[in-house]
Amino acid sequence: MSRIIDEPYFTYSAYNALTSGIQVKCPKCHGTGMVTADDDNAYFRCLSCGHQETRDRTIYRYDVHNQCKNCGRYYRVDIEDTAKQHFSVLYVACPYCGKTMSGEVHKTAEAFSYIGEIRDGREPYFGLELWFLTSFQGKPVWALNREHLAYLIGYLSADLREKPPGRAKMTQADHLPTFMKTAKNRERIVKLLRQMQEE
Repeated sequence: MSRIIDEPYFTYSAYNALTSGIQVKCPKCHGTGMVTADDDNAYFRCLSCGHQETRDRTIYRYDVHNQCKNCGRYYRVDIEDTAKQHFSVLYVACPYCGKTMSGEVHKTAEAFSYIGEIRDGREPYFGLELWFLTSFQGKPVWALNREHLAYLIGYLSADLREKPPGRAKMTQADHLPTFMKTAKNRERIVKLLRQMQEE
């Protein structure tokens, strides 16, 4: 009988990109790439063609704030259009009286991006497709990297799955979709995961 002790949830969340990395498809050559991150930036590096990208993980607010020359009221207009955020000066309308005037575009760090969800089989930092991605009955089945893939195979093939000892915490299995944990599907999903492992 094979037994496995479940891992804490954050062991294999997208946050683990901070250390071991997420394997993805390179947007240039479709080879294997790796996404990692530190406190400030996310990094993509292709292991095949060498293509690299860096993305700032800080969320910025862009706005024009000024005192209206017409009505005298102080106003702040957020600039949502990404194409306009890079201008140093923009014409905006006063939200109180409608008078249009020029103002300096201000860029302010608002928050740190903690995005960590995998959506539609894509990693959260660059939106690149995961390397280990397949589907089962129209639903995505994925792994973040080889280590995560091995964990999923071990967990889903085990006869006995145990919660880790100690305080009750959310585990990795608590966040697996139900269709993956259903007894009738497990064998076929493990087969799909093993196929990805061999590629």
